[in-house]
Amino acid sequence: MKTNFSRILIYGLGMMGASLSLALRKKKSPAEIVGVVGSPSSKEKGIRLKSADKLFTAEEFSKSPDWESYDLIVFGVPVNTTVEVISKLPSGFKGLLTDMGSTKQEITHAVESVLTGEHRYVSSHPMCGSEESGLEFANVDLYENRLCILTRPKGATDDAYSEIESFWKFLGMSTTEIPAHDHDKILSYVSHVPHLISSLMTNWVWENGCVREFTQNSPLPLTGGGFRDMTRIAGSNPKMWSPIFSSNQEEIYKALLDYKDRLDKLLSELNPEKPLDLKHWESFMEKSRIDRDAILKKQNDSKNP
Repeated sequence: MKTNFSRILIYGLGMMGASLSLALRKKKSPAEIVGVVGSPSSKEKGIRLKSADKLFTAEEFSKSPDWESYDLIVFGVPVNTTVEVISKLPSGFKGLLTDMGSTKQEITHAVESVLTGEHRYVSSHPMCGSEESGLEFANVDLYENRLCILTRPKGATDDAYSEIESFWKFLGMSTTEIPAHDHDKILSYVSHVPHLISSLMTNWVWENGCVREFTQNSPLPLTGGGFRDMTRIAGSNPKMWSPIFSSNQEEIYKALLDYKDRLDKLLSELNPEKPLDLKHWESFMEKSRIDRDAILKKQNDSKNP
């Protein structure tokens, strides 16, 4: 497992990038960590919080990027910005690179366009985000015991894959490999559409006049834990999520159509003009519980005394 990088660039020192920096320090990585942030105010904040050993704004970095001086480069910016930065890499660049993007087809296409032939770019997706954004929300244990999905663009070497896989394992992650198209389809179901539904649910509830009136007159929220849990991700960073919706538009659209078909069936079964089949709803909820356990890979307690 390779851990002896001497210089790591984290291009995009937001919550996940700053968490990565903290995690590397906790694991006693000997590397100098260089961070790139979007603005002078973020740079000042990063210096104050000691988020990296050295910090540049994107504008400062662009004047003299010096890509070759880094053992590992990690892009921690939104998908559209990752694609833009990839386009600026030197043609035929042989450095070790990865990203933390939430979609893969757009990124792998960009890599294959710029880094022709064999290269050392392997795309990553650590499944450990948060609705919080900004380096001040960094969490040193963010990557511990979580999954990182790895995706190989055409031309990525086996050695590069092994090094990137070892990097994430060094931080305490497990890894699995998924091709770009399958990744984006899966994420539309397990992440992207749930974010849209969470946001829609929030708007739907607050725009109901009765809910709003009595909420405003109540000393505490009228909701229980269920609503809070289902809408937590509605507070996510719009600047990060709008590029995700754009880069995975087709898969999100198809997944939403599938969801709509199931919602239409649900509406039909709840039609007040028809008697309610209680056994059907018991079976429906029981299947949901079983399916949720399967998705979350939860073991049946009875099988694990």
